[in-house]
Amino acid sequence: MEKDRSDFAVMNRMIDHIRLLIAVDDDTIPVKKKLETQAILKDFQSLLAEPPESQERGRIRGYHEILVRDLGEEADVAALLSSLRNYIPYI
Repeated sequence: MEKDRSDFAVMNRMIDHIRLLIAVDDDTIPVKKKLETQAILKDFQSLLAEPPESQERGRIRGYHEILVRDLGEEADVAALLSSLRNYIPYI
């Protein structure tokens, strides 16, 4: 079966990878931060699932900024968050 390569599908896979990286990092990310960021990622992903014309761009941008601030020290996560800018031009 061929993988969906739409921008939305790629973006969702990137967010899923971020979730996984956070979940398996037992050394540098405290449990409280993991729980908080997982909730933010869930909201972030659901906001992005809305049609582009009805997306709450301010909230999406805000969530992205929070994630970058809280997880920017994790190189793999930071790279994925940065790459999301290719799919969400207004962040």
